[in-house]
Amino acid sequence: MTDFHYFEAPTDTAAGTLNPVYELLDFPIVMNGADDIVLTGPSPDKPMVDGREVTDPRLVKALSKPVELDRAEVLDRSAKLGGILRAMGIIGTENERIVIAEDVPPIARALSILGAVRIGASVDVRSAAASSVSSVSSVSAADTVSCADATLSADTASSADATSSANTATARLSARGVDDAITSVLVHTIDAPPINSGRASVKVIRSRFEGVGITVAGETANIDQAMRDSRVESAAVIPLAPDRALIVTDQRALDAESSLEWLSQEILPGA
Repeated sequence: MTDFHYFEAPTDTAAGTLNPVYELLDFPIVMNGADDIVLTGPSPDKPMVDGREVTDPRLVKALSKPVELDRAEVLDRSAKLGGILRAMGIIGTENERIVIAEDVPPIARALSILGAVRIGASVDVRSAAASSVSSVSSVSAADTVSCADATLSADTASSADATSSANTATARLSARGVDDAITSVLVHTIDAPPINSGRASVKVIRSRFEGVGITVAGETANIDQAMRDSRVESAAVIPLAPDRALIVTDQRALDAESSLEWLSQEILPGA
C-alpha cells in the first residue's frame, strides 16, 4: 500500500490524523478510479432490476451471475450506511462497536464494515461476537422503525421484540468481557421483502442491504428502506488518530493505521 494521505500531517509532537477508508475509496476516486471493480459477491438468489425482483426465468438465468460493485458504488453505499448509523445516534466514538451477524450477506457485511470505519466506529468481526447476536435475526419488517424517524421524531415507539432481542445479545457480549459502557450496534438479517422502488423513470440503485436490519438500543431499522430515505445524508469520512482502536479480529486488535492492510486484504482485495 502507498503512504497515508493525512488529514493533519504528523509532526514531532502529533501523530496526525487519517482514515483507512479514505485511502481505499475516496482518494482513488479522485484519481479516476471510480469505475474500478473493488467488491465482488456470489450470484443473487433473487436477481433484481431497478429495485424490482425478476420473475421471468430467462431474465433470472441471464442475471444470475456474481455481483460486481465498482468503487463509486461501494463509496456511495457505505457512506449512506454511515449516515444511517449517525441517524440512529452512533457518532463514531471508541465506546461504540458494530457487530455483524454471521448470516448477513457478504456484500452487506463488507459495506457495513466500511461504513462504520468511515465514521470512526469500531467493528468487532470476531466469530464469537457474531454468534452472540444470532437471536436478533428473528426481527420482522413489522418490528422495524424508520432510522430517520428514530432521530427526528420524539414519539417514535420501539418494538418490544427488538428490544428483547437486542438486550439479550448485549448481555451476551457483556458476559464475554465487553465493557458495559460500550454501545453495541447489531447488523443482522430481518424478515422483510425488498423495498419496491415503484415506477421510476431513471435507473434505481440497489441498496445492497435487502433483508438486513440494524438494531441500536432496542430500535431496529430496515437498512434497505433507510437507504432510500432522503432525510438520511451520507456520512463524510472522519479523521482518526493512527492509534485509534478500530477493528477487532479473531487474531488481534487493529488500530486505524494497521487496519488499512486488513481492509485491503479481507474486505476490498480488488482495491
